[in-house]
Amino acid sequence: MAAERAARQYTNVLPIHGPPPPAGSAPPQDLDAEQCVLGGMLLSSAAIDEVAATMDASDHYRPAHETIHRAIQQLHDGGQAVDPITVTHHLDQRGNLGRVGGPGYLHGLVQAVPTAANAEYYAEIVRDKAERRRLIEAGTRLVQAASAPDLDASEMRAAVLAEVAALTARGPLDQDEAEDTPDGPPNPLYDAGPGVRRPHRPGPVPHPDVFCGWLGETVRELDPTTEADPVAVLVNLLSAAGAVIGRRPHLMVGNDRHPALIWALTIGPTSSGRKGSATSTARRVLAEALPEFFGPEHTPRGLNSGEGLIEYVKDDDGDTPNPASFDKRLWVVESEYAVTMSRGRREGSSLPGVLRQAWDGDSLGSMVRDSLKATDPHIAILGHITPEEFRAKMQDSDMAGGTYNRFLPVFCHRNLILPGSRGASSDLVSNLAAGWRTVLDDASTVEHVEFSPDAWALYCEQVYPALSDDSAGGTITQFTARAAPYVQRVAMTYALCDHTDTISEAHMRAAWRLLDYARASAVHLLGNVTGDPKVNKLADAVRTAGEDGLSADQIRRMFKNTTRAERDRLTAEVLNRPGYTRTRRPTKGRPVTVLSYVG
Repeated sequence: MAAERAARQYTNVLPIHGPPPPAGSAPPQDLDAEQCVLGGMLLSSAAIDEVAATMDASDHYRPAHETIHRAIQQLHDGGQAVDPITVTHHLDQRGNLGRVGGPGYLHGLVQAVPTAANAEYYAEIVRDKAERRRLIEAGTRLVQAASAPDLDASEMRAAVLAEVAALTARGPLDQDEAEDTPDGPPNPLYDAGPGVRRPHRPGPVPHPDVFCGWLGETVRELDPTTEADPVAVLVNLLSAAGAVIGRRPHLMVGNDRHPALIWALTIGPTSSGRKGSATSTARRVLAEALPEFFGPEHTPRGLNSGEGLIEYVKDDDGDTPNPASFDKRLWVVESEYAVTMSRGRREGSSLPGVLRQAWDGDSLGSMVRDSLKATDPHIAILGHITPEEFRAKMQDSDMAGGTYNRFLPVFCHRNLILPGSRGASSDLVSNLAAGWRTVLDDASTVEHVEFSPDAWALYCEQVYPALSDDSAGGTITQFTARAAPYVQRVAMTYALCDHTDTISEAHMRAAWRLLDYARASAVHLLGNVTGDPKVNKLADAVRTAGEDGLSADQIRRMFKNTTRAERDRLTAEVLNRPGYTRTRRPTKGRPVTVLSYVG
């Protein structure tokens, strides 16, 4: 009787070198190393931190090991003791104990590890195997995509670039994001589904709670008609709606009056960010709702200087005043915001200071020209910028000055593949526009916005403590310094778009989730450097080195007890920080590539 042929995995992936893998071979894995990682974590809290900096729970090949890893990390992050007894109790409470092999398996993990001191080394092995599996899976997807008859060559190249970018950019995940992955709520605007073609997403994904109320309903209706990122469409709607509503609706944060002004930077690659598509999708609906607003008088472009912005909305009681001198609502969309940032960095530029006044809703004035002033302006700004430009332009001095913590950084990426799309139907646009016309007209008549008791309790007990925590310090905290008052502005705009002058718990939760996503976007784009002492050590050494920079050999001596892969990771993390770059340093022989800080 002939032996039954074993099922072969990845049969459609051709090896680059050498013969094909033998039939029945399993994907790369090392279960012994996985057990030693978990055993070390059960023995030592220091090992838990080392493992967290090296690998993610999803790197385990065996699902039971991933479940145990997450349980250990959750207990550790909560400040609780970690040992086989506490982990057994934690898993049992969640109905997972039997799935991972019971208490005996957890005790066996402790016995299996030679020493907890080697946990980081074992984690490197596990991560290496996981990366190899991902390479195989990426190859599988590319082969399948190349075989699809309806995919043209340009889309195929884009798919290849997206896969390569995702693999090269992958690093240790933020633990909170990792924990949300297995048990997170369904996210229809981002989850894969039958007949839905989504490209790989290399960055964070917003929580579905952000798509709340009428704003969320509009995004969901438009989503099948555009490749734009739903969260980018959402912030365009929030920003534009706040501009149209005007300065009358407001809330008080302490003694400060806050209008419904939402400023955002949509940040994505030129080819796959679809930043412009997000703006045009939102604008098409709102322009049909209120065509009188979406003309050149209220939607100018070209932020050249602070004086130029004031000039546009200046007080003018002459014979032929500018229309904007009476109705000072503006929605400024800058498709090349990197240029605006460069202008603001010029010595003597008034633009950053005027922008800060405009976000606060204050009257604008110029110290250069006494006659140039604008009382009660209402200006919302939305900028498009690439990740590379964002990292290059976002210097410490900009953040310390407080200009750019008035913008919500929003990572965006193409969310659907729609090669034959013609956009939203005219009927859909007309129906949505009719609803928006009523929403915006009603919202503009509101005066003071209040909180419901549930919304206020949520803000005081959970939102404010979370957004006011600056214990991490560093770049990310500086960038999100205004998160606590900003979340109230966003919640107010959600409420106004729902025909109410009262912020509900759902509005507050949506705003909180959006601010969380803005922080996750900043972490993804700038690098969450504050939590890694090794990265901080390297960054400080590069600054100290000055113009000479640090060579690879100097970095190796500095981290002589780390692997080359770890040193490469540290270097990549530092290069993600603003102001750091690779340069060529001349020597008597061949030039040397160094890591340097250009400020």
